[in-house]
Amino acid sequence: VNLFPDSAHGPYWLQAFEQSYLQEFMHGLRPNLAIIHQTDSQEEKPEVSRPLTQAIFCIDVRSEGFRRHFEEVGGNETFGFAGFFGIPICYQGFGRENETDQCPVLLKPKHRVKEVPRAYQAKAAEAFLERQSLAKTGHTLLHDLKENVITPYVMVEAIGWFFGVRLFGQTLAPTWYRRMTSWLKEQFAIPIGTTLTVDKLANEDAEEMVASQHRALIYRLLIERYGRLGMTVSHDQVERLRRQALSLLESDDPEEEPVYRLLEWDTDSHNKFLEELRQTHDINSRAVSRRKHQITRMGFTAIEQGYFVETALRIIGFTKTFARLVLVCAHGSASENNPYESALDCGACGGNQGISNARAFAAMANKAGVRQLLSKKGIHIPSDTHFVAGQHNTTTDEVELYDLEDVPSTHRKDLLRLQHDLEEAGRRNGEERLTRLPDEQESWWSDNSRNRVKRRSVDWSQVRPEWGLSKHSAFIIGRRLLTQGLPLEGRTFLHSYDYLQDPTGKYLEIIMTAPMIVGNWINMEHYFSTVDPEVYGAGSKVYHNVVGRIGVMYGSHSDLRIGLPVQTVLDGHKPYHEPMRLFAIIEAPLERITMIIARHDLLKKLIGNHWMNLVALDPVTMEFFQFEFPDHWRVIL
Repeated sequence: VNLFPDSAHGPYWLQAFEQSYLQEFMHGLRPNLAIIHQTDSQEEKPEVSRPLTQAIFCIDVRSEGFRRHFEEVGGNETFGFAGFFGIPICYQGFGRENETDQCPVLLKPKHRVKEVPRAYQAKAAEAFLERQSLAKTGHTLLHDLKENVITPYVMVEAIGWFFGVRLFGQTLAPTWYRRMTSWLKEQFAIPIGTTLTVDKLANEDAEEMVASQHRALIYRLLIERYGRLGMTVSHDQVERLRRQALSLLESDDPEEEPVYRLLEWDTDSHNKFLEELRQTHDINSRAVSRRKHQITRMGFTAIEQGYFVETALRIIGFTKTFARLVLVCAHGSASENNPYESALDCGACGGNQGISNARAFAAMANKAGVRQLLSKKGIHIPSDTHFVAGQHNTTTDEVELYDLEDVPSTHRKDLLRLQHDLEEAGRRNGEERLTRLPDEQESWWSDNSRNRVKRRSVDWSQVRPEWGLSKHSAFIIGRRLLTQGLPLEGRTFLHSYDYLQDPTGKYLEIIMTAPMIVGNWINMEHYFSTVDPEVYGAGSKVYHNVVGRIGVMYGSHSDLRIGLPVQTVLDGHKPYHEPMRLFAIIEAPLERITMIIARHDLLKKLIGNHWMNLVALDPVTMEFFQFEFPDHWRVIL
């Protein structure tokens, strides 16, 4: 090495570091390769028994440990898929004003999905929105007072003690404080059962929905203006006003219009009211067309639902032997005072939590019409199979299940067993993760690991609630047999794929051009934040100030910081994340992978310019090969 100039040392040390890791990693896979070879070489495949539960997790490295423990505690089978579960949606939660794109940034969602109250909760939903409006008004008032030039001086004297409760609570007893505030929220908030609008409305239904909203608005305006007189206006008369505002109906002789007599209108009053409806309240043809377009974007047709569910199941090779309960498990993170919280959420969901995608997928897969379409395509889901959505909190290792109202009563025992297995898997995974955290000592957590991980999620002084994706190193695309039971230390993305069910390579192409690309982005973000944390990273969290809710800066003046903070990638002054280029390890025929690379310029650039390492496991010879651009495979000894 000394024969080369200093500037050339880095690449060689990096290659040596990576190859050393690769050899060690492949050695760890060897026991499973023997099992795969023995299984594949059997002429008569043994009959596969029905698992107690199956679960589809995100490919995120933090799911690796949880999946392993979940499989160990019972007869459970797991799969890995990108955390948006193949359902790209624009999502709006109940009571939320903003929408979020729940998909990788490579995609642009064409379908909108809203969270709405269940039909039997109309009154509760109305009360919920009233309380939410009251809370929002108080929140807005507080921020207006804080941002005023004079009022902050008065506020400190008047209500500063109130914030002192939060200061001492979150600093000295964060777990107790969170329990107390959660209890208060439960007393104030009204629990609402919700569902998602996954079904697309027909054009006629969209028109009626818009008309219904218009009629309610007109009726409310009449009551506000005319009190009891407004309440006497009939449904037909309100509809006439709506149609007149839309120029769908000419106004009759004033003397023959009942609303004229009821409200003592003249022609001018009538015309002014119609003009107000058009200009102020958007009851006009252009606004109606825009609103109808928004509504018809809502949800999916039955054929679209069947397509998305089929594609997802075929990509991961999950096409037979369905359990009675199938968990679709998204993930998200919970932490306090953390401007980088989205970096701990789901990258496949655009940095958001993925529960909306999981709920949408489960709702579609439970529909009888969708299952009929799948049956015609060769995927037969038994009538007693029920999909349930859940979300894994990667900071506390708790899993919350959703839409339990839809679980059949015949599946209650299965559900209780699932909840028990998730609880035990979370406890084991939490203990495993605590051993990797530098500020946790065994004496603190051996008897109470659950409380320790929960405390990290609610402690606002905690700069490292979890390690997140740090120390990741490999992206495995293949069957679960390849890694099952192996302690991969939360360092590996696991994407399920069965090359035997994909003879054309269509589904492998989807994985290599979407999830694998996102994995490379994540890898590069961590790599550069580690090798030069002050230039390509964000530096220390200690000096960060949030600016305009768009980024962070150092102190009172600096450029906006990019990359990840040192607390995410460093353990003190030593790197915790090992900066190496991502290893994509694919279980598939070599020629299939080569053909896919040749078709995509982006893959050529990433692999040809050495931004990632590509390794293949030949399913025939059980040998590993490393790809050398443009089309050569070198056997790894």
